[in-house]
Amino acid sequence: MLNHKSTIFFDMDGLLLDTEKLYFETRRDVLENYGIPFTKEDHVAYIAKGFPVTIQKLTKLVGSADLGKCVFDEAMSLYNRRLQQGEVQVKKGAIELLKFLNQTHKRCYVTSSAAKDTIIQTTKITKIDQYFTDFISGDEVPHNKPAPDVYLYALQRTHASKSGTVVFEDSTSGVLSAVNAGLDVVLVPDWIKPQPTIQEKAVAVLPTLADAIPLLKKARTN
Repeated sequence: MLNHKSTIFFDMDGLLLDTEKLYFETRRDVLENYGIPFTKEDHVAYIAKGFPVTIQKLTKLVGSADLGKCVFDEAMSLYNRRLQQGEVQVKKGAIELLKFLNQTHKRCYVTSSAAKDTIIQTTKITKIDQYFTDFISGDEVPHNKPAPDVYLYALQRTHASKSGTVVFEDSTSGVLSAVNAGLDVVLVPDWIKPQPTIQEKAVAVLPTLADAIPLLKKARTN
């Protein structure tokens, strides 16, 4: 089904790494210090939107640009401390798939809405950086996901063809970004399973990344 794909683009947060839980908990804890409640339902609106949008949403939530930026900075500081302490886990099936792709000489890239330095730091600490050719950030394009910019830029930068590329995403925002760029996308849901109308846009919806291996294997010839 996907055995002709030679270039693989991966989202990071919620797909390769179980980071959304930590993003939620650190923002919730900081906001709690200011007497502002923050629930899992609230956090859904922040997933895969990029840090500038996160700051905008926090500013709206707290009613002040200065306080919104302060909350973001404090939450990121807390996040980074807990990241360094090993609290971010690699998602089930990720290493298995990445090893398979490396062994079969596929080019793998992280294409995340997160900041570039955050992508590099997080993949290094979790020791998955070794599996990737390069890291592409939403910071490098005018409009982050769900706009197609990051994937159009990734195609240009990697000299990959649309037909020879497949994207792995976990969120509605990511799926829309890939589809709007004209790319095939495999959906591996994380926190919230996207609506059926979003799932229908994916070439496959899988429970774990490892479940993609049979789809990427070349058919045997006798």
